[in-house]
Amino acid sequence: MFVPERNLKDLVVSSVRAKERSISALAKDLTLVGYKFHRLFLAGYLKALADLGVLREKEIPPAKVYTASTYRGKTLYECVGEKVRASETDPKAQARLAASVLGRMFRRPVFLRELRECGFESVSDLPTASKEEREDARRGLAKLHLQIPTNEPAYSVEDRRNDVRDLIITDLLVEKFDMAPLVLETRQMKLADR
Repeated sequence: MFVPERNLKDLVVSSVRAKERSISALAKDLTLVGYKFHRLFLAGYLKALADLGVLREKEIPPAKVYTASTYRGKTLYECVGEKVRASETDPKAQARLAASVLGRMFRRPVFLRELRECGFESVSDLPTASKEEREDARRGLAKLHLQIPTNEPAYSVEDRRNDVRDLIITDLLVEKFDMAPLVLETRQMKLADR
């Protein structure tokens, strides 16, 4: 059965997580769920996933066998959740700040599932997005094959100046692209600045 909501990487990882698989065995597993790929394509894809650290590659002549790697990098949502919890102690304010960070980065309302992926369940006091904004965001995500139910709430925090939000976004970029050496830690003050 073909599952359009799941991408190829997720299917491969879930298959090799259950049991280590050779390229041929994995090709058969994928065919069963509606993905039919040539073995050479699949071999290249598995090699790329192994190079990224998603899979571990083991050579058992004459075949190569793949297993899921224990290392999994953090998602953007998990990183946002960590930064928000480090910056804010009040749980209600944390959810608002996370919605503000995600809304600023994505330039759209933020859905409940996105806040839950950040680790925030309590979102009762967040302002909801209008029906039109929510539907526009939902249609935009559908183009990326990310299906959001029509009844899922979306939240839109007013986009006004927020230094904490902007600092979190900056920190995420600096960490993601290893730019820490480029960042000046302190700013020199002049007497006129005081």
